[in-house]
Formats: sequence, structure tokens, C-alpha cells
Amino acid sequence: MNNSLIFTVIDLIGKRKTENLIEKGFFNKSTELNEKEILECIERYKEIDSDFKVPSLDKIKAAIENSEQILLKSGELGIKCTSIFNDNFPDKLKNIKDKSILIFYKGNLNCLYEDKSIAIIGTRTPTERGKKIGEALGEYYAKEGFIVVSGLASGCDTYGHRGCLNIKGQTIATLPCGLDKYYPPENCDLGDEIVENEGCLISEYKIGTNPSKIRFIQRDRLQAALSLGVVVVECAIECGTMHTVKFAQKYNKKLAVSLHDEVNLDIETIKGNLYLLENSDAIGLSNIEDYKKYKDILINNISR
Repeated sequence: MNNSLIFTVIDLIGKRKTENLIEKGFFNKSTELNEKEILECIERYKEIDSDFKVPSLDKIKAAIENSEQILLKSGELGIKCTSIFNDNFPDKLKNIKDKSILIFYKGNLNCLYEDKSIAIIGTRTPTERGKKIGEALGEYYAKEGFIVVSGLASGCDTYGHRGCLNIKGQTIATLPCGLDKYYPPENCDLGDEIVENEGCLISEYKIGTNPSKIRFIQRDRLQAALSLGVVVVECAIECGTMHTVKFAQKYNKKLAVSLHDEVNLDIETIKGNLYLLENSDAIGLSNIEDYKKYKDILINNISR
């Protein structure tokens, strides 16, 4: 299917209704539709959703033109696009209940096919010890052949990516915005380095899209979906990291948290670690032996 078609329909009616159109067979892999045929499909959808407002033919034409321009401009920036109908669309993102139906990417999409992948995440304001742990985790699992997944955010995400890159490993960054502008801006060089080292930047959002609260949550969902397991370096009880944790639990991904010295236990960004250890089946990680045990658990899960 032409990616501009799926993009057009998302732009017109939104991701959720587009997903419904796909699931109910209005669109399929072999479909190539013009604006009138798109309108007919959407009108048929109204038969099962009477409250749905059908866009005009002029709006559909304008959306097609806009979609094609955005895809063209994306290509000029080295940004590619793939949809759930394409053979190269990652299974990890379509085999979840709240599946992706379109992603933009920059770099090596093959990273997203690898079974051995691990998310390293946490607060934007880690302790000095947390910074070292994040980097050490990135290095260790990259050496063991894992793709490191994170969100390019300041703090723990940065150190997880950095540890992986220290040994020329491959890492994936999921972004809450269009790939024409990295977020946060101070991590532009890190984003470029990820691509240069055969890693990949991905987003569900077209160029020109700014970050928002819901987009951060949705990018956290991608981190969990792409990973065998999720490691929390440091986090507060109420923070964005917990969104990824909840998605990991929803997708039955194995959760691990970094253990900290008792002297640090009153620090706000450690309390989330303690909460997860006490209220979930998260594994505690404090040394290389723990890292190895967790690695073995993840690898065993691949063969099940």
C-alpha cells in the first residue's frame, strides 16, 4: 500500500478510526485508492459509526497533496516512512493491542527486527551514581549483543544510549515529535551519532509535529513494545518513566530496576525503584552478576 494513502486517512480521521477501517477490511495491503475511493471507504465506515463526520472530497484531495508533500520533504531529510501494510513494518509494533500503523524512521530499520533488545530508561535528573549505572548498563548489554532502546531524553536515557555507543553498539531512540527536530534539542548530536552507528530514530509523528504529554506517553509505549525487557535506572513514584513500566507490564515484558545504597533511599528519584521492587515482580540489579542473570532470563524468553 502507498504510505501516502494511510497517512492521508490518519490525517483526516485520526489513528484510532484508521485502525478500525483497517481491522474491518476497508483497506488492505493491495489497496491503491484515489480520493473518490477513499471517500467511499470512509462513507461506508459511517454505517458502523453514525456519529462520525465524513470529510468533503476537497478535504480529501487537500490531505492527499499535503501527505505527499510531507513524505517528499521527509525523504529530503533522510526520513523514511513505513506502514502496517508494508513488508518491512516491524512485527513488534503490529503485534500489540494498541498497535502502530505508521512510523517514520531515520537510520537502520533492521534494529527493530532484532529479538535481543532492552530498554534502559529513567528520570531526566539522575544522581551521579544513576548516571554511571545508566552508562554501565548500556555498555554491558550492548557488549552482550543487545539493541539498547530508550527515548533520547536528558538524564538516564542519554546515559543508556551513550553507554551503548561507547562500544559502537546499536541503539534505538523513540521520539515524541517529528524527526525533523530532535527532542530535547541539546541531544541533536547524540541523535546523529545513533544514526551514524547503524542505530535508528523512530516516531509515529510527521515532520513539524511538536512534543506533547500524550505523545510522550505513546513514545513510552514504543519503548516497551520494542524491548524484551525494561530496566529502570532511577525514577520517582510519579513520573513519566512509570508509563513505560505500565506498558511493559501490559505487554508481559520482564522488568528490572537498579538497586541503590541505603544512604540514597530518601532521594525522590530513587523512591520509584523501591516502589517497583515492593509492588511488582521487578528484578533488582546491583552488579555484573545480576546483569548476567537478567540477560539469561531475557534470552530464555526468546526461545519460548
